[in-house]
Amino acid sequence: MVDENTESSNEGFTRIEPASISLTTAPSPQNSKESRTSLKQSPFVWLGLGVLLTSALMVIFLLPRWVDKPEVAKVATTTADARTQATKPKPINKNKVSPWEKAQESQLRKETQEILSQMLEAEKVLSERGVEIWAAEDYARAMQFAATGDERYNERDFASSKAEYQKAQTIFSHLVEEMDIVYETTMEKGNQALEDGNSLAAKEAFDLALAMDAIDRAALTGRGRAETLDDVLALLNTADNLLDKGELVEAKLGYQQVLELDSHYGLAEKQIKATDQMILDRTFNNHMSIGFAALEQNRYSQARTAFNQALKLKPGAVEARTAIEQTNHKLTTVNIASLLSSARKMEEQELWSEALEKYRAALKLDSSLAEAQENLQFANLRDKLHKRLELILAQPERLYDPKVYSETIQFKNKLHALSNRGPILTRQLASLDQILNKADTPVVIRLQSDNMTRVTLRKAAELGLFLEKSMSLRPGKYVAVGIREGYRDVRIEFIVDPAKSSHTIIIQAAERIALGN
Repeated sequence: MVDENTESSNEGFTRIEPASISLTTAPSPQNSKESRTSLKQSPFVWLGLGVLLTSALMVIFLLPRWVDKPEVAKVATTTADARTQATKPKPINKNKVSPWEKAQESQLRKETQEILSQMLEAEKVLSERGVEIWAAEDYARAMQFAATGDERYNERDFASSKAEYQKAQTIFSHLVEEMDIVYETTMEKGNQALEDGNSLAAKEAFDLALAMDAIDRAALTGRGRAETLDDVLALLNTADNLLDKGELVEAKLGYQQVLELDSHYGLAEKQIKATDQMILDRTFNNHMSIGFAALEQNRYSQARTAFNQALKLKPGAVEARTAIEQTNHKLTTVNIASLLSSARKMEEQELWSEALEKYRAALKLDSSLAEAQENLQFANLRDKLHKRLELILAQPERLYDPKVYSETIQFKNKLHALSNRGPILTRQLASLDQILNKADTPVVIRLQSDNMTRVTLRKAAELGLFLEKSMSLRPGKYVAVGIREGYRDVRIEFIVDPAKSSHTIIIQAAERIALGN
């Protein structure tokens, strides 16, 4: 091939030389990634690519117009001359490249550069995600293809360069597609290693995950958990041993210490729940045992308290509810027996009101108690008799009324007919006989007047005029009326009480009536 600068002067345009590039040249260790980044992001690189693309378009579309038109016209003057020119031997110039070939080369170079751009972008992503760690062999093979492509590009063998770049790009694309799968698989391995208690494998897995994504929260958390895993397992083993010994509270504290080191350690959370349940069961059983022991010793209140505490711990526990019902039944039975016993004692003492209260309390606990129902009726009757008798004895003057006296006599006869009279009733009946006897015994009274007042003793007799008169009257309330002409009538009420030794009643109409003019 001829010198391209000479060709440019002959053809009328300047040839653009491709830049010498290299993907595989090893940068310095401290600036390798920065060099790649600057290569991809530098505005001068993109400006150079733009110039190359513009030049290629000029070659394809403008170059034919720049070719010397007189030469073309001269070649096409006549058919004969053309045939003559075709039959003449032409000198071979190996250094001259046709415009078509230049256009084809430019297009091929453009395509190569496009593949190169895609390859660089993929390589950047992979480098940032630590590809050298998780796919070192494939990455090295791709970089070798890229280095070969660089060499062919610098030799202007764009077809070979494109093919080499394409091989590298295929590997890079595959690695990009596999990148997320590798990450997820790595995270799964790390989490599984945590569950298996393999701190070394967990650290290696999460280190790889962090190389692929240095700020991923899950990977950072996993790496931190892997760092404390050995301490966590030691604490967990200690807590398990305490649990096996039945030291539940201490075991729970151990599991809580595990969670303080690793708040995501699910097994410790499960063990805490299991330990809490064991503590609950043990406390529940203790209350139930205390309750049954108290029940056997007839300490019903203590038993019921213990069973209620157990039921509070487990509201749905059938055994606790059954124990409470059993306790209540026994306590009810005991209370009923106690109430009936007390009621009978009250009857013996003729304390009928108190006996009634006991029978009513017993029936409130069990309304089907036949004995209590029967005794309640008897006690109720005796209580009414007792209260009526007490009222009569407390107000003996009521017996002075003949009607009341007659009713009381009938009532006394009923009391005397009772076969099971106790000492209290006997004493009461004796007192009743005494007041009835007094109420029926006449008492001598003395009446005094002025012999001018006519005296009438209502419901008893007409006494007329007198100065003094004595007569016998049954105890009771009486009214004496005195009448005198020209004087205001007088009305004297008095009671004949057998308890008084003497009765003197004065009846005189002494207030003169004033007559008008």
